[in-house]
Amino acid sequence: MPSAPSLRKSALLLPLLAVSINGQVGSNAFAIYNSTKRLPDGCIEGFAAGHDEVFYNVPYTYQQVLSVIGSFANITWNGINSTTLNGTDNTVGTARFYSFSGIPLIETIKTYQKPANGPYFEDHTLAPAYNPFANLTIYAPFDSQNFTPICGGTATSLNFTVDFCSTNVTGAGQILHDSHVFDAVTLQEFLGNETWTGCTNTNGSTSTAPVIPSGTGVVGPTGTGGAVSPTGTGSAGSTGNGTSVGGGAGAGPTAPPAAFTGGAATVVASFGAVAAGVVALFFL
Repeated sequence: MPSAPSLRKSALLLPLLAVSINGQVGSNAFAIYNSTKRLPDGCIEGFAAGHDEVFYNVPYTYQQVLSVIGSFANITWNGINSTTLNGTDNTVGTARFYSFSGIPLIETIKTYQKPANGPYFEDHTLAPAYNPFANLTIYAPFDSQNFTPICGGTATSLNFTVDFCSTNVTGAGQILHDSHVFDAVTLQEFLGNETWTGCTNTNGSTSTAPVIPSGTGVVGPTGTGGAVSPTGTGSAGSTGNGTSVGGGAGAGPTAPPAAFTGGAATVVASFGAVAAGVVALFFL
C-alpha cells in the first residue's frame, strides 16, 4: 500500500479544530458537551443547520475498498497516522481520539455495518470544534460513509454525507466538503490511483453515466449573505470521474472568510485537481 499522501487531511483541517475557551463563539455547545458527554439536541441558539454530500466512484471492488477503510481505528486513508479508541474497534458507542499539533478531535460511532458483499455504512458524531481563524464553531450529529458495489462488483460508489450545526454554515460546509473530497481521492490513491471511467458492459462498451446524476443540498456555493435555504435544489455539479456533488441554492448567512472562499459544490475531475485545490486552500 502506498504511503499516506504528503498533503495530509490533518493539515487541511488544521484551521478548524481547537479547544474551546470561555467567550468563544459557540462556547455554549462546548459547555453542554463537556458536562454531558453528548452533543446538544439539535442546533442550539447561535447555530444553524447545514448539510453536505460528496459522491465519488472508484474502479476498485468493494472488498478492495474494505481492505483500506475496514477499521474505525485506522484512518491513515484520511491522512491521520495515529488514533486512540475508548472501546472495541468498529463497535457502536466507541469513540476515536486523535490530534495534530496538539489539537484534539473526537468522533463516536452511532451505526456500523460492514457486510461481506456490501454496502458498508458507518455514521458517527463529531464533537464541538472551534475555528479560531474563521471564528466559527461546528458539531455534527450525523457524519456518514456509505460505500456500495457498482458495475457488477468491479467498482465502488462512495457517498459521504454530513448533517451539522455551525455558527457559520457556509464556512463550515466548505471545510467539511473539501475534507470528504480529499478522503475520496486519497482512498483512490491508496488503491492504485486508477480513475473510474464508467462501467464496462457485456458487449465491451463503456457507460459513463454517474451513479448519482444530480444532487440537492442546503450549502450554497459561496455564501453571499442571507439565510440558508433549508431545501435548496440548486444545480448539481457537472459530471467528472463519475462524480456528482449536490449544491443548494441558499446562500450562507455571511460571506466566508478569505481562507474559505470557493464553491462548496466542487466537482472532482482528478486527484491532481483536488490536490491543487487543497494547496490553494493552505495558502489563501
